[in-house]
Amino acid sequence: MNAEDDTDADGAGGAGDAGHDAVRPAAAAIGGRPTGPYDFEGRVALVTGAGRGIGAATARLLAARGARVAVNYHRSAERAREVVESIAREGGRAIALPGDVTDADQVAELVSGAAAALGPVDVLVLNASGLGAHEAAIAPATELAWEDLERVVVQQLKALFLTARAVLPGMIARGSGSVVAVGAALARRPAPRFLPLSVAKAGVKAAVRTLALEAGPHGVRVNAVEPNLILTELARHVPEPQRRAAAERAALRRNGTPQDIAEVIAFLASERAAYLTGGCLLADGGTAFA
Repeated sequence: MNAEDDTDADGAGGAGDAGHDAVRPAAAAIGGRPTGPYDFEGRVALVTGAGRGIGAATARLLAARGARVAVNYHRSAERAREVVESIAREGGRAIALPGDVTDADQVAELVSGAAAALGPVDVLVLNASGLGAHEAAIAPATELAWEDLERVVVQQLKALFLTARAVLPGMIARGSGSVVAVGAALARRPAPRFLPLSVAKAGVKAAVRTLALEAGPHGVRVNAVEPNLILTELARHVPEPQRRAAAERAALRRNGTPQDIAEVIAFLASERAAYLTGGCLLADGGTAFA
């Protein structure tokens, strides 16, 4: 279960060494597809909610593998700046771009800003949920108001829909692109106290599969990763006994980390997953069958 939002406020930006690309080794290729460590060489990635947690780990990983990365944030400008600076220190290129992904006008500015600074978006990672960790309404259903459920579901689906709607037309026009949404294992295996997030993430799964059907004929892939309890800021709102119990239920006997999920996202976004679309890949440490 994950509710990355990274809702921050003022602008920040940065860039890596402009000459670094020239010294990177060329990736080997099979059938014209990159297979070396720099899977994303020459590509532009936009990661929403990338100032912390899964989003930050994903931005860093994609940059390390050659992508130029737009680090979106809403309320944590300083954290986004730190992500950009860490990418630059490693020789990558990134900029931080503000934007509330539940606001259509701000999403349009975000996407146009990324394209102006880095180029058209080739990889879109839909990580932001539109909710802060304290807004996830984690409580027994009998203690929730309708407004709690409505807020979580609407914000989550707006964050996905508005950003995908802004990016997909360009991908379709170019005949290529990859979209990866961050869902949750809750979509297939609900848990007590998580009714709003379970419903919202089920909506993410349905949206991903519908978009995959619509975009697939145009060469654009849409997938999702479905983590269980990941040690992000949301996990701080889960009681420690419940975190330990989640680790004990997993075949790997541990909770997942943002880096674990970033690796799955990078795979889904890469050409190594060229025949995979509409997939909702469960990343739960083996909890489903343990």
